[in-house]
Amino acid sequence: MNRDEQRDRPIARPPSEHIVAGRRALYPTETDGGTWIGGNERGVVLALLNWYACPARPESGTPGRGTLIPVLLGSTSAQEIGTRLASLPLELIKPFRLVAFSGSERSIIESRWDGHRLESVPHPWAPGHWFSSGFDEPRATSIRAATCERHASPISSKKDLLELHRSHHPDQGPFSLCMHRDDARTVSCTLLEWNMARLSMDYIDGSPCLATMKHHTILA
Repeated sequence: MNRDEQRDRPIARPPSEHIVAGRRALYPTETDGGTWIGGNERGVVLALLNWYACPARPESGTPGRGTLIPVLLGSTSAQEIGTRLASLPLELIKPFRLVAFSGSERSIIESRWDGHRLESVPHPWAPGHWFSSGFDEPRATSIRAATCERHASPISSKKDLLELHRSHHPDQGPFSLCMHRDDARTVSCTLLEWNMARLSMDYIDGSPCLATMKHHTILA
């Protein structure tokens, strides 16, 4: 997953270990303690995307979307994630899409909150891509999906993944996977690996096309 943010947004802290409801978890943290991606010792991985295409917007001062994952990473199954998520005061949170991966269950479930309704969408246990953009989300999704199709050969290593997330196809700008705009840019890239015995997280702090992997954290 790669992440684009406003250039003046405070820099997040690199991944570190946390305890959530008695579970060991790994995730980077924003200044308010929230996060956009993380995983726990049971092979549960969560990735959060802002849903810019959805017009509903709560008033300012409400809880940030990044507060969700630190709460949910105490879960051990997709069902538990769904139950916990539905119990939260989502009416106070801006629209989002939350993709939950459960390695032990081999399941992928996307939860979509449009500001009024929570929908659960299952996906097959197969490679997939999810995108968000504050510029032109439908067009960005279409172009970035086409970029991923161009790299459709099997991704078998971290090097392959980094090559994809460093892509400037069709040009370096608002629609490339490694995104560059005057007001925003891709600010990090996070790679997680679960092999039934441990969770590892590699983290690039900065635009993937310019930065190198600096942080490698293992939860064994």
